[in-house]
Amino acid sequence: MKSIISDKKECFFCKTTYGLEKHHCIHGYGRRKLADADGLTVYLCHICHRNLHDLSIHDRDLQMLAQKRWQEYNHKTVADFRARYGKSYLYDG
Repeated sequence: MKSIISDKKECFFCKTTYGLEKHHCIHGYGRRKLADADGLTVYLCHICHRNLHDLSIHDRDLQMLAQKRWQEYNHKTVADFRARYGKSYLYDG
């Protein structure tokens, strides 16, 4: 499925168009396939992708954004997202 987060073929953070890699905003524990099916992906350049995975820079931000977009796009609730992905990335407080 096409991304429901960004349709631009550029790094989501630094906007370069070089060295792009697809990033699954929701990842781990079999969630990448769900993220693909639900369009929860963005392009990142290699440097931003490494910073995200190795240093956790913006990882939580993208997870929260992905959940919000999924809920809006599908007209679903936090409970629906939690049922599909096993957890919520939004702050409950």
